Amino acid sequence: MKTKLFNTLAAATTLAGIVATSGAANAASLSYSSSIDYDFTNIIDAPLSIQQFDSSLGTLKGVTIGFTGDLLGNAGFENRSKTATPVTVDISSQLSLKLNNQSLFALNPQYTSSYQVAKYDGNLDYAGTSGKTVSNLTATQSGTQSFTNTQFLQSFIGNGNIDFLFSGLANSVVTGSGNIRSYVDTLAKASIKVTYDYDDVKSVPEPSATLGVGLIAGLCLLSQRKKSWIKVSNS
Repeated sequence: MKTKLFNTLAAATTLAGIVATSGAANAASLSYSSSIDYDFTNIIDAPLSIQQFDSSLGTLKGVTIGFTGDLLGNAGFENRSKTATPVTVDISSQLSLKLNNQSLFALNPQYTSSYQVAKYDGNLDYAGTSGKTVSNLTATQSGTQSFTNTQFLQSFIGNGNIDFLFSGLANSVVTGSGNIRSYVDTLAKASIKVTYDYDDVKSVPEPSATLGVGLIAGLCLLSQRKKSWIKVSNS
């Protein structure tokens, strides 16, 4: 009879253990994105807003930030020399992302291309045999960083938005002979994706509920065993 009692208690303990472990916190993630369209560099100083993490969802464990910068260039040039010459168009920019005056990313997308043009054809039109117009020169660069520092994560917790600052500076040039006439336009855009990694509190039951379920299960098993013993004794 003692053996039966011990087996019943063991079964109840096992069931309670199953109930307790099934309520372990589940890892979850949530992502938000923001972007800004093309604008002329050296005047870009724009916010990229992302919704903060709602602490009612759980405990924020980490933040992963993905930043992409895109460059767009247009240029025109005319060779006014009496001889043919090679011409190089170099479109480049420094694109940065900051949060609370802290630099997170510094990208440098760049596009370079070379052309051969003839001697001056008498027309300053960025076309013909001595000139050329090039458009939609593009370059892209991306970066990703993950953060788990508790103090840093506090900036991402709340019910409002968090503002990143995107800036773009250009250093684009057209080079050739000493008699090149040229122009260049440099534009940039950017996008960010912020992923919140957290423990979902909704998957964790109250300790009292877990204990209660275990005790009830144990009592049910004891009751069933007791009925079995009575039947055996009567027979």
